[in-house]
Amino acid sequence: MLDFRCFCEAGSFDGDTIALSPEESLHLVAANRARPGDPVRLFDGTGNEWDATLVEARKNRATLKVEASHRFERPARSIALAQALPKGKLIESIIRKATEIGAQRLHPIVSQRVEARFDVQRAKSKNAKWQTAAIEGAKQSGNPFLLEIEPLLAFEDFLESAKHYELKLIASLAPEARPLKQLLAAQSGFRNAIWLVGPEGDFTSRETELAIEAGFLPTSLGPHVMRCETAAVAALSLIRHELDG
Repeated sequence: MLDFRCFCEAGSFDGDTIALSPEESLHLVAANRARPGDPVRLFDGTGNEWDATLVEARKNRATLKVEASHRFERPARSIALAQALPKGKLIESIIRKATEIGAQRLHPIVSQRVEARFDVQRAKSKNAKWQTAAIEGAKQSGNPFLLEIEPLLAFEDFLESAKHYELKLIASLAPEARPLKQLLAAQSGFRNAIWLVGPEGDFTSRETELAIEAGFLPTSLGPHVMRCETAAVAALSLIRHELDG
């Protein structure tokens, strides 16, 4: 992977030339100190990538010349993360790590014990920050696809929207919860999977019951209580390993 990697909007080319957004230009020129003549890999987050050369190194509008194009296909088997909103900016860290691991979709959820309050008027600002986190994860990892972030849903509405997933798992410390490795071995033929993680304080017992009634399998990651971001990353990594095996 090249040292310099930048996100560009699909369809933003003018012939074989592209001018990066002010944000991407500033990061490339000021933070990464790229200079004219440096090779840069561009990507649009949908599987398209381009080899380019930096022509004008301006902090507010860097210009590049495209030399070659590449197309990547999405994996046939996919992983999604359903995450009850944690406090503060923790969701942005989870988005970066989920993108690095190769998850394809995030379902943000408001459950009963969610402490974060999502103001509808600030929805666009929040979504922009989440999108930026996904771009950062893709730039760092070389993932040609951005994490697709679904609209924020209440817990019950999410369960209704998740019916199409073949393998549905919910993090649980209950005695009857089966180890994730064991479940994955028994469900090796799935084409898509979703991992449901609660907020600080976990889901209520009623929410867990509703998830199980909706087809989610209670799943253990071991004997210790993990923070929500640790549970998300650990499970996504194990599922990714199973898909690649």
